[in-house]
Formats: sequence, C-alpha cells, structure tokens
Amino acid sequence: QASASGETSSATGTAVAGQLLRVAMGNSSSSSSSSYTSSATESHGKSYHTKCIFFGCGLSDNMCEPALASDVRCCCFEAAVKVDPSQCKDAHQLCIARAGVKVGPVVVDATNPFVDKHELIVVAENKVAGC
Repeated sequence: QASASGETSSATGTAVAGQLLRVAMGNSSSSSSSSYTSSATESHGKSYHTKCIFFGCGLSDNMCEPALASDVRCCCFEAAVKVDPSQCKDAHQLCIARAGVKVGPVVVDATNPFVDKHELIVVAENKVAGC
C-alpha cells in the first residue's frame, strides 16, 4: 500500500511538472492573460491539421485575414506581428497608427496627431491643447 501511495505522489508530481512546463511555454489554456494571443498562428483546429511531436501545420480558411501573422511566447517574453488587409477597407483607416514601448516604469508612445486630436499637448496629466 505504501508503494501505491508513492506511485500516486510520483504521478501527481509528474502531472504538476507538466502543467508548470505548459504554463511556462505559454501552452496552457489558463494563461490567457496575454494580449498577443491569436488563433491565426495556431495549427490546431485548421483544415488538414498535422502534428509531429512539437511541430504542427494546417490550412486556414481565411486567405488574407491576416495575410501574414507571427507570434512568439516563451516564459516572460512575448512578441507578435500581423499584416491584416481587412483593417484597411476604408480610406480613413490608413491614417490610424501608433507605436509604443515600455522600459521599466517609463512608457513612450507615438500617435498620429490627425487622428488623435483630443490630446495634442499634455503636461503632467493636464491637457494644454487639443480639439
């Protein structure tokens, strides 16, 4: 009976270790706190899904939504890029743009002043100029 208990704790330890590894690699369904996750880059659920150990592939039904997508997630590092022509159906959408970066407590971003007219000049959280 002690042997059965030891095997159970060993199996439980293995299951916990596997779950921690999936969370660390970003493969757990409970780790949905990412803002970069996209089903466009997951082969699971696509037509002709094929997988061998860690490498999977499939065919998406949407040819150009997005036309190109890439994402990487490993432990605390995440990156994502997407080219989606469906976001530029109207002429006014061509001007919508922004870029941002955060290092430690400092956050810097650049926006299009023709689109984001409501905050043209802000000093210490007080709006000085804007439409």
